[in-house]
Amino acid sequence: MVGRNDLCPCGSGKKYKKCCENNQQDTMKKVLFEEIEQILQTFYNVYPERSDIKDYIEAVNKWLPHLKNHLQRELIEAVALDDFFFHQRQDIWTNYLKRVKKKAIRPAIIELLNLWDEPRLFIGQVDKVEDQYLFATCTLTNKQIRIRRESNRPIPEGMQIFAFVLPESVTEANCYLAVSTLIFYPENYKQVFESFAKLYDPSKQTIALFLKENHLNFWKHLVEFGYKGEEYTSFEIEVVDLAKQFLQERELESNGLVEKLEDYLVEKKPKARKAAAIAAGAIRFGQERGILQATLTVKEIAESFNVSPSSLNKYYQELLQYEAVLV
Repeated sequence: MVGRNDLCPCGSGKKYKKCCENNQQDTMKKVLFEEIEQILQTFYNVYPERSDIKDYIEAVNKWLPHLKNHLQRELIEAVALDDFFFHQRQDIWTNYLKRVKKKAIRPAIIELLNLWDEPRLFIGQVDKVEDQYLFATCTLTNKQIRIRRESNRPIPEGMQIFAFVLPESVTEANCYLAVSTLIFYPENYKQVFESFAKLYDPSKQTIALFLKENHLNFWKHLVEFGYKGEEYTSFEIEVVDLAKQFLQERELESNGLVEKLEDYLVEKKPKARKAAAIAAGAIRFGQERGILQATLTVKEIAESFNVSPSSLNKYYQELLQYEAVLV
């Protein structure tokens, strides 16, 4: 084993602590994180087992009557599945952890798994976003935690957030990763989160017990307020729908244009009187950047969306600037 003050094995002539030690630590962290991700993915691939399907279906059927007229069944089943695993039948999760720990080789993994017995339901607001983590404040406690980001997609500050989370580190406090997909809600749903939090009385029960008993009520509050499963505002949805409609009518492949438009909308929050102006600007952007195989004039695009060429060009230019910043 190389000592920190020994010459680095890479042959640089420097001490190990001044050379490759940090790189090795970064590599080890990456390996551990990949192993953690594999453990979580395997759980969702394997469970619920056949013997648990009946109980899971019964759990879903308790949720469906309250949400099926507002949310897609896929989303309802996904949320109900996490409630089933981590609230109703936590034995399925803990038994899985026991099996994993028996097979685990790395002491660091075993030590971390010992902290995973009770996944925590977190609802709160995004305060700050960094490269690898987002910082979010719990609506019920006003305490901030750090959650590992799942992708590089933009996350605006102020969005509401929902997830079951687990400790990511044995040594770093308040550092978590999402067990399942993080769900983000536009800022206009903050009122729902705050009204739900007012139902919690710390003198009567713990936060964990309150959330377990009121998880479905939280979702009922959301749909009563108008939530339909969107992560974008109604205006942003309209922009994207108009762009998609244009592409479908002309049988044009998106080739990533829609995703780029979504990122631009979420990150830059453009202000426009008409959603069509932004959608038209996106179409011109896609055409000029070679993303779309089309040869329409600016006038033709503007007329298709019933907007002026000047309005179209404003958002075309903004998209160009947005792309330049990303590069």
